[in-house]
Amino acid sequence: MRMGVLLTPGFLEAEAALALEVARLLQWEGFTLARSRASLEGNAGAVWTPKYTLAARPGLELLVIPGGSQMRRLGREAEHRAWLEEVWEGLQAVWTGANGALFLLEAGHLSGKAAAHPLAHEALRAAHLEPVAAPYHWQGKLCTTQGYLALLQALLDWANPAASIWTHLGLQPTR
Repeated sequence: MRMGVLLTPGFLEAEAALALEVARLLQWEGFTLARSRASLEGNAGAVWTPKYTLAARPGLELLVIPGGSQMRRLGREAEHRAWLEEVWEGLQAVWTGANGALFLLEAGHLSGKAAAHPLAHEALRAAHLEPVAAPYHWQGKLCTTQGYLALLQALLDWANPAASIWTHLGLQPTR
């Protein structure tokens, strides 16, 4: 499996790191991608350089969109929208972090209900989405999450790995 982690300005580093650690533990090819290879500063101040650009990246089956500080605006950008249209059909699963649902809403890939961090609920309601109380919520291949450990749990529940991987991450298997 190949899993891309989309980096955006102000992305949540903890969510990106957790997704990449899951990929490593599951022996998936995990990589970061962004509009360009220029370094991006995350929400906590760490600076990451994406491995690939949206245009020059390997194929991917899985996509993680960490939350961040500008998700609604970034989801409206033509380059992100065009790229999502290009890859959407080939994706097996897509996960969003804390407020990543707002990115997909603006990009035209989300309606109805969504899980998100409680701090994003007001923005969801303003966008005519119903926040769900559950840590994560599936709509077809799209999984919106409350972010952070809920994102980690959603990834692991989907992958259904050995109990040892859960234990390695300090979690108890949910199945």
